[in-house]
Amino acid sequence: MRPLLGVALLILVEAGCRPAPPPKPDFPAGAAFQRLRADLSFLAADALEGRGTPSRGLDVAAQYLEAQLRVAGVRPGLPDGYQQTYRIGEYVPAQARVTVKIAGRVIPPADYVFVNFGRDPAAGPLDAELVNAGFGVVAEEKSVNDLDGLALRGSAVMARKGAGWPLDAGAVFGWDRAVGKTLAATARGAQLLVYASPDLDKGDQEAGFFAQMRNVPVGFVREPGLGPGGQAASALNPILVITPKALAAALGTDVEKLARGPLGKRIEIRIDAAVRDGRASNVLGRIEGTNPGLRDQWIVLTAHYDHLGANPAALAGQDGVWNGADDNASGAAVVLEMARRLAAWRSHRSVLLLFTSGEDRGIFGSAVYSVRPAVPMEKVVLNINVDMVGRSRGQVQAIADGTPALFEYVARIGRDHGIEVVPDQQPSWRVSYLTDCYHFLRAGVPAIEFFTGLHADYHQPSDTADKIRYEEMAKILEIASGLAAHYGEGAAKPAFRRPVWFVTP
Repeated sequence: MRPLLGVALLILVEAGCRPAPPPKPDFPAGAAFQRLRADLSFLAADALEGRGTPSRGLDVAAQYLEAQLRVAGVRPGLPDGYQQTYRIGEYVPAQARVTVKIAGRVIPPADYVFVNFGRDPAAGPLDAELVNAGFGVVAEEKSVNDLDGLALRGSAVMARKGAGWPLDAGAVFGWDRAVGKTLAATARGAQLLVYASPDLDKGDQEAGFFAQMRNVPVGFVREPGLGPGGQAASALNPILVITPKALAAALGTDVEKLARGPLGKRIEIRIDAAVRDGRASNVLGRIEGTNPGLRDQWIVLTAHYDHLGANPAALAGQDGVWNGADDNASGAAVVLEMARRLAAWRSHRSVLLLFTSGEDRGIFGSAVYSVRPAVPMEKVVLNINVDMVGRSRGQVQAIADGTPALFEYVARIGRDHGIEVVPDQQPSWRVSYLTDCYHFLRAGVPAIEFFTGLHADYHQPSDTADKIRYEEMAKILEIASGLAAHYGEGAAKPAFRRPVWFVTP
């Protein structure tokens, strides 16, 4: 039976009367500021070689996070320790041989760019029927759904560049760009997006993104329950960017003239690559709650600590290290400082710290966690994710898809600390598909993400520690800590209503 004290406290909480919180220890702002700087500078140092997944630098970062949790008095998050290790494979695109056939015709490599999001060559050739979806745009806010009524499971969705409105030449993501289109197709069971675009790797910023992906190592999880035959690791499947001319030659007609729906033709993609097997780890710590009626409920704090690694095709005079100071040494440093505070001030509810790896490869670490959770998902009250919070100029985005009450609460905290909290500034990106929140939201767990936006150094070697705005970052720490304390003290679990656009496989 539940102890009588625990029952009484639970009744109080359910009635909306939160028990009094324990006294909070003093954490001087100056000391916190210095720890943020020290943690971030270590994680983003050249010596960690960009913290690619997997890599020596990532392992060093994991050891650092574990050591800091130990010093703070945070217990291991798992029965056997702090690190949740998983198998991962990778290959370098420039060293792989990709063969593409459409309707039996081999496509010359000069006519396409293959962006492989997470497909393991060991899974065999990708073989699928082509389904034409016009522009392939799904934008509920504009009452547009080019995928409506199409049977897409197992297919290759074909979509041409563009939309029913002018494109933003400076955009990389969004429902009307390739990444947004493959998100919509993947969510509906497609294996691949075939993206007809005259701009392969030159032209607008989207083409520049494709060019960059030629050099980023391709990674994929090799764990039971994930990948072929199991849960998808991410909401992104591969993209084949192909010139309309090459596609027309294979299909026998111009892309614009094709009827919507199944084309009765297939695409086959073979990947021959020397795959390197490796291991990576999530780092987990737990802080047990003090209230017998609430300690089996959890606040989960997440931040990914990985980045892209080092560019094997770096230009002369460059070290090629993607330091990832903002992305996401900044978020890892904030969550680490939150861990120190919460370990000193133990809340009524329990807290799980989850530092994920493989996020920049395709949210791999959180995918592994979702099939091997340290605490049951149904016991999680809230997920707070901190990802890229180092470039604020007086604002921070609080992205709380499906839970508007979370935004309203943190906006009030922000005013108390002199920083403006704003809603999602890029709703067409569907950010919740692209971050570690995804695997919590798909399980019905309310989640909120703190984010200060993209910038010219995003996914560039120039994302370095000297460009971080620590004063604003410290204010974001206060907001996230205040939110964790609010729910840690016993506030009712926020209501979550899945957005209409949040479709999952």
